[in-house]
Amino acid sequence: MDRRRFIGMSLSAAGASLAAANAARAAEMILKDCEALDTLAYFSRNAAGELILRPEVADKIIDFHAHIGLSFLGVAPLDLDREDAEAKPYFPVRGNPIKMDGYAAESFTEETERTAQVESVKQAFTKKGYAGTHTPKNLLKEMDRNRVTHSVLLAIDYPGISRNSETYLKVCRQHPRLIPFVSVHPKDAMLEHKVKKFREAGAVGMKVHPPMQFIRANHPKCMKLTKLCGELGMPVLFHSGSSPIAPDFQKGYPDIEHFEEPVAKQPGTTFILGHGGIGQWRELISLAKRNPNVYIEISGQPPAHIREMLDAGLEDRVLFGSDWPYYLESLPLAKLLLATDDLPAVRQKILYDNAVGLLRQAGAKI
Repeated sequence: MDRRRFIGMSLSAAGASLAAANAARAAEMILKDCEALDTLAYFSRNAAGELILRPEVADKIIDFHAHIGLSFLGVAPLDLDREDAEAKPYFPVRGNPIKMDGYAAESFTEETERTAQVESVKQAFTKKGYAGTHTPKNLLKEMDRNRVTHSVLLAIDYPGISRNSETYLKVCRQHPRLIPFVSVHPKDAMLEHKVKKFREAGAVGMKVHPPMQFIRANHPKCMKLTKLCGELGMPVLFHSGSSPIAPDFQKGYPDIEHFEEPVAKQPGTTFILGHGGIGQWRELISLAKRNPNVYIEISGQPPAHIREMLDAGLEDRVLFGSDWPYYLESLPLAKLLLATDDLPAVRQKILYDNAVGLLRQAGAKI
């Protein structure tokens, strides 16, 4: 056998062995809570005792999935200047064990799941709960601790009862490290006017949340929205897959099968499927392999699922996302790092390179 070929095969085998060892380690790993992330080699503590990403782990990161507090019916607007000693993510920082081998929401206990659901709904009526801490300044502090240079802010709106997209655009003008993906409900009578107005106002992309907006990706009105976004050069990020803590009446809307038609019929539109399809990650892998206009955002996914995406040859179309403020940025970041210990170049692509290329193509100034 050729000596160079033998060395290459040996290195490949060694890398596969390391990847398998990391996957096995993650499968056995249950952390006592988010505070215990500092037991992993990727993190340490700063002088204030805050969890931080070690500088040698990554130079720069783009978080492709973040939010700030939402408002509806003009009630309880978010205090955009508020800054807290510690923000309150929906998944608790302390006291909730974490199964590193499962989708993030699977780690909620019955009690913390109820609290998260109540606090999430409560934001529509008051900002005295957790959502009051989900401000731009608190997000930027979280980004600094994790070496995140930019975060994509994903709005959610309904016709006539919310103006979160306008708020997000304002916030992103004030804080250029935040990149706006706006929301126009596919059934909005002013759809075309709003999309074009938001694009002219600086929107980089569009967010669609099928289970919250009660519409499937293959609905004709949703396909009208995604086609228009493609014509305007705006990528569209969808929530995909049903969360294990979603109520039954929301399930079905984000199933991967509903993306088959729009993805195939609209090759000029970039579809970013958030959360990696949750429990349908393999269906999403198949969809992405057949359609080069599909990207996968991996917030919540465990190391083994991320590794399957990479082994399928999709390393150029996988994007890191955290879903802050549902989770600390460091939790999904840890899962990606575990999945890529033997793949430093691929890790760089997922953390930054893939995202920066996509965002610049859509007009973001990064």
